[in-house]
Amino acid sequence: MVRRLFQKMPRVPRHAYTLAAAALVACAAVQDVQTHRLDNGLTLHIAAGHPAPVVAVQAWVGVGSADESPPMAGVAHVVEHMLFKGSSGYGLGELTRAIERGGGEINAWTAFDHTVYHAVLGRDHTEGAIDAIGDALLAPRVDPDELRREREIILEEIRQGADDPARSVAQSLFATAFVAHPYRRPVIGTADSVRRLGERQLLEFFRSFYVADNLTLVVAGDVDPSRVKKAVERRFRSMPSGRPQRCVAAEPVQSAPRASCTLRDVSEAYLSVGFHVPAARHPDLAALDVAAILLGQNESARLPRMLRDRDQLATSAYANVHALRDPGLLVLSATSKGGDAHAVVGGLVDRSLELTEELSTEELDKARIAAETGFVRQLETAQGRARSIGWHATVAGDPQFGHVYLDRIRAVRRHDVASVMRRYLRPENASVAAILPKRTSASATKRFARQAEQRVRRSLAKAPVVAAPVEKRVALPNGMVVLVRRDASVPVVAMRAVWKGGQRVEDARTAGASTLLARMLTRGCGKLDASAVADRIDRLGGSLGGVTGRNSFGVSAEWLARTWKPGLDLVADCILDPRFPQAELARERRLLLDDQTAQADSPTQVAFRVFSEALYGDHPYARDSLGTPDAVADLSRSALASFYADRYPVSGLTLAIVGDVEIDEVIAAVQARFGALPKAKAIAPAVKTLVIDGRTATEREVYRYLDRQQAHLVIGFPGATVDAKDRFALELLVAILGGQSGRLFGELREKQALVYRVSAHSIEGIDPGFVAVYLSCSPDKLPTAIAGVRSELERVRTGGVSPDEVERARSYLIGSHQIAMQRRAAVANAMAYHEAYGLCWQSWAGYDDAIRAVTPGDIAAAAQTYLRADRAITATVQPPSASPAAIKRSKLPVPPKKSPAKKPARKVRAPRGNV
Repeated sequence: MVRRLFQKMPRVPRHAYTLAAAALVACAAVQDVQTHRLDNGLTLHIAAGHPAPVVAVQAWVGVGSADESPPMAGVAHVVEHMLFKGSSGYGLGELTRAIERGGGEINAWTAFDHTVYHAVLGRDHTEGAIDAIGDALLAPRVDPDELRREREIILEEIRQGADDPARSVAQSLFATAFVAHPYRRPVIGTADSVRRLGERQLLEFFRSFYVADNLTLVVAGDVDPSRVKKAVERRFRSMPSGRPQRCVAAEPVQSAPRASCTLRDVSEAYLSVGFHVPAARHPDLAALDVAAILLGQNESARLPRMLRDRDQLATSAYANVHALRDPGLLVLSATSKGGDAHAVVGGLVDRSLELTEELSTEELDKARIAAETGFVRQLETAQGRARSIGWHATVAGDPQFGHVYLDRIRAVRRHDVASVMRRYLRPENASVAAILPKRTSASATKRFARQAEQRVRRSLAKAPVVAAPVEKRVALPNGMVVLVRRDASVPVVAMRAVWKGGQRVEDARTAGASTLLARMLTRGCGKLDASAVADRIDRLGGSLGGVTGRNSFGVSAEWLARTWKPGLDLVADCILDPRFPQAELARERRLLLDDQTAQADSPTQVAFRVFSEALYGDHPYARDSLGTPDAVADLSRSALASFYADRYPVSGLTLAIVGDVEIDEVIAAVQARFGALPKAKAIAPAVKTLVIDGRTATEREVYRYLDRQQAHLVIGFPGATVDAKDRFALELLVAILGGQSGRLFGELREKQALVYRVSAHSIEGIDPGFVAVYLSCSPDKLPTAIAGVRSELERVRTGGVSPDEVERARSYLIGSHQIAMQRRAAVANAMAYHEAYGLCWQSWAGYDDAIRAVTPGDIAAAAQTYLRADRAITATVQPPSASPAAIKRSKLPVPPKKSPAKKPARKVRAPRGNV
């Protein structure tokens, strides 16, 4: 439920939510924003007008972890959790169900400077959402028993965060860079501080900060502003006034570089270098944000291009600015092999400093295009628009601040970028954090920290009203199918090229070939090498990449409306004339093998891999889409080219294009590039029949060991195919089991406080997919959690479901589908996949009706069909166990017995694999 600064660190964040993108969104959004201030001081912003019947309601409370005293660390986050536990008008779980009945979703996050409660749902339920959120914010109930249970949930969340090295290194960087300011503490608090928090502390904190003057309410979407205003006044007029006094410790000026280093059971090093920068409103932030875009927010950015591609030191590299209410950080981050960590720290600083000496006008133009791309994509959704307005109002202090910031972005010149890099990239302003693989000696941590400080000092010392969409399907003479849908509501064009294939058409010898192909298609085509392709993508303001999965392979692209024609040409060049250069193949093969190794660090992915191997046996679905080390290592350039030619001829291609285009113009352009190609038939090995029955009890109980604080469990069954008649009933069944108001969440988390995460999944395929329940918990709670899951599955299998559950799940699925389909890319995906899988390319639009047609009896029948106990596979990933039965069932070697005179046995590592 917390959505803090360190939630994710993607390997290549092509379209990070930068301050520049947020400003551009707000600049357009605030032009038609109505702002009202209630008598009690509450501020309301209404952004009306949206092409989809969707509304977002967001409550931004101006309090976060930075407002906590050290003994109260984590209280803002605990309050956020407890506001979902019932209020005067809504009982336990009723707030979530009220939103889901409107086909929507509700959640919250806590950050350094604010706490946000956000809902997105159908427009007809706007007033109900305002009432529900208002009741939680005005009259929450804090039940001691619920607090005790929720504390256990938060402790699970803390353990989960501790297992994530990317999140951990980010927290270490802030703890190193800040010595007094609360930004040094984790937003979520610590296990000790959370255990100390009681009912009295929560109530005092709530009464101090949850007051009208400290609340900004944003409503964005297809709404009537006058009705929204009346609803807000009616619900929030009784909220008490008051303006909290912030007492935040001032951060002293840093006088020397700092570094910290820890050892973890990881496969690669996680590295971050941070520099103090001003608060969000400072004029220098615009140039700093442009610098971050140039350094590490797209494929042609300097850090990935130089450190990863040219020097082959890093496996990923990126940069971003943490713009906060108080001074924040410019962060340069990377992952690498443990032995390269020192060199990568120096490389991050050295490559960044080069911006002070060499920066072309073309690179600046690309940064502006990147900002514009973020702008138009955020405008597509009501929730994106609301978030931008809320952020600027709460953190920058002015919903109109986007205008100012956009002017600053437009005014940035080369000397501005050079100036801010010189101003802030100074040795006494630098902090380094590192997490290194455990195979490094313990004494090496202090040595690494000392050498990192010296390396940074040495480097920096040198530094000076919308028309209804129309659509058309055309089959070319060679068999290729073109689908075009015109939607001019936003100047975006999405393209999706799809073949049936992927993992399903691979054998043991070619395992991973489709993934390697997906990575290679954009690494050079026609007359362009890999760098030129990446540069071309950025100049067009787009994104382009290969995609693959269990049942398909293809290309995904998005462009601005004014650049779709050259964008289509680039897509065609990648499909028709990929170069597969030897150097790039070696690089991508190396990175793919690195990814296979790195996946052993994810217990979630290991659990699903063990489950898939047990379920699918020798069927291709048993393998990971990344392939196997031996198969990938043997894929030569000629073998990869032959695989591509055999499996993916143009005759089997479906190309969907959706956006602000003229249909006939698009069809003519596609025919010009693809129409003359001959017809050909795909050549692929026969797929082995999936054997569902006949497994022994031992074969249905599988284990792996991984040294983590939590155990991870998958209980699953053979699932449905993409064309199964009962697939919609199965989807509703999974929705009833999963979700925040589902049976599993209610029983295992809300009632028993056994788990932090529990979810249900239905993955369909051309061949039968799977239905599975996943959870993570403390190892000592695992037997109880397993019993709880099995009990709930048996209950739904034998007792069916209630009409109320069906209605809730139905509303949730329909609302979620409407929210997801706001994006042109989502529509293009749906059209292409439905056509490729033989489901009728327009049938995606009938999803809502198909869900509404499902009855409780259909769901009960689906439970009987798919949740059969004799077909269940139970896969567990947990810390090494001394249980003889568990060791015997594990597919890992039996660890040697320990004696008092000997050192402990080495920790058993998990096999490679992913979901």
